[in-house]
Amino acid sequence: MTRSALAGLAVGLLAAMLLAACASVPPPTAQIDAADRAVRAADALQPRGPAQQALAEARQRLGAARDAANRGRNADALAAAQQAEAAAAHAAAEARRAALEAEVDSKAARNADLRRRLLIQGD
Repeated sequence: MTRSALAGLAVGLLAAMLLAACASVPPPTAQIDAADRAVRAADALQPRGPAQQALAEARQRLGAARDAANRGRNADALAAAQQAEAAAAHAAAEARRAALEAEVDSKAARNADLRRRLLIQGD
């Protein structure tokens, strides 16, 4: 075999290996769907402040996942979908934390008002 034939064979083998490596990651349809559900669930909590920022990041990552999947970059799409789902979970947790904090503050204010009334009536 000539040197150029060996080089051509090596290039062909390398191309086949790269193609196989790209094809080894299946399209992450389920992960993108899970990330989409997580984003919608977080959005339903009407996040504000830090939670809203985390939700914006989740949406951006979800868009990147869809874009990568459309371009056949399945490994990148999978990573972005996982990041989107994690960011959406963070947004949801932060939104729930804020809601609980607001509830505690409201109850504390109500308790303070009741204490004040009891002190006034006790006189």
